[in-house]
Amino acid sequence: MYDGNSSMLLYTTTMKTRMLRIIMIFTIVLGVFYLNGGLDRLVNPQTVKAFGDLLVDFHVPAGKPIFTVTNMKPGDSQTRPIDVSNSGTVARYISTKGFRNTGIGNIPKIESALKVEINDGSSTVYGPKSMEEFFIASADLNGIPLGIVTVGGHKTYNFTVNFPTSADNNFQAKSVTVDLTFGVISGDNVVINEVFYTVDSKHGLDSPKDRNDRKSGQNNEWLELYNPTERDISLKNWSLVDNSGIQSKINANKILKAGGFLLVSKDASTWKYWDIKPAKDTLELGNQLGDGLDNTGDQLILKNATGVEVDRMGWGTGMATGHSTERLTPGFDTNKTSDWIDRFPPTPAS
Repeated sequence: MYDGNSSMLLYTTTMKTRMLRIIMIFTIVLGVFYLNGGLDRLVNPQTVKAFGDLLVDFHVPAGKPIFTVTNMKPGDSQTRPIDVSNSGTVARYISTKGFRNTGIGNIPKIESALKVEINDGSSTVYGPKSMEEFFIASADLNGIPLGIVTVGGHKTYNFTVNFPTSADNNFQAKSVTVDLTFGVISGDNVVINEVFYTVDSKHGLDSPKDRNDRKSGQNNEWLELYNPTERDISLKNWSLVDNSGIQSKINANKILKAGGFLLVSKDASTWKYWDIKPAKDTLELGNQLGDGLDNTGDQLILKNATGVEVDRMGWGTGMATGHSTERLTPGFDTNKTSDWIDRFPPTPAS
């Protein structure tokens, strides 16, 4: 797919992304609606809690509802902020899911009339759609995407529930309760996270092919792998293939830890050009990646020990010397150019 904003061509293909570690902040009663002359209650949460890398602040004391609505009439709406902070070491793509718990009243149910909208302060990220549609969207494997929260950053998501003017007496004395969860969207296997293929003079030598120097075999290109799963993965007999078809096999029994990064290069001399802590994982292949990563267009395919393609990324022309191509959010893949950014300076192992 072509990115019209530059001459760079990027594409990605991975195994289907899925919601990993759906973080049950706690069972929250998102909405209790009693229409007997008006809406009675909406959302009964517990207190702020941290799970994994996320800290969710509902701005209410323990045991108090997010919404308390009395005598809400058609045309009224209420908005409440929910803050999500990322205390982890990588950016996270946040999503939410809402599940119908209980409710009073037959068809038409109250959730068919109520409208849900979510915005992040600058734009609408969901809706407005009926709460019924909110439930359907929540059933998707990845839930309802909200946006990226950077390392150490936070976003305020404003949840709005509207009782449309068109609603009538059919919703008298009806109610619904909803359980709400937050989580992160991530992949279900190792992914290519960053590639440095336009080597500048401060960081060694580019591939012999790109520098038109086939006599010297030195090559300081590198790539970074990331494991977004909750399990350690052995990379023994995995391989990397570029557009030449040459396969660079991983012979060592290298373990990529859950949530860990691994830097892959031809040899260890590459890392003297970078501020890489000794504790950071590196892997030396003993040979360059394929026939060298072409600055004018190439691709990388990651295959597991059985030869099955796990991830793929590619590029065209347009990358400035000394820049890298990096995933905007580690482990998150929509197979679009928007998954990737031009990174300067490159950020190996972070």
